[in-house]
Amino acid sequence: MQVSVKLYATLRKFAPAGTDIGESFTVNLEKGIISELIDRLGIPENQARIILINGTHASDKEEKLKPNDLIVIFPPMGGG
Repeated sequence: MQVSVKLYATLRKFAPAGTDIGESFTVNLEKGIISELIDRLGIPENQARIILINGTHASDKEEKLKPNDLIVIFPPMGGG
């Protein structure tokens, strides 16, 4: 199954080379769950903090994805 992914901030380093800011890229998954995607991209699990599936917040990393979903992942936010 194919899904589209956008990575932001410090997670952009896990995107394929040449991926522009805000540009999505395609990932093929077998199980089709968020944790598989995070693992496939090599993102440390504690760094995939905010995850949106088609604009809706996903709180369960075992949530099932559908073909052509757009998954947006942000790292933990800092600030003060």
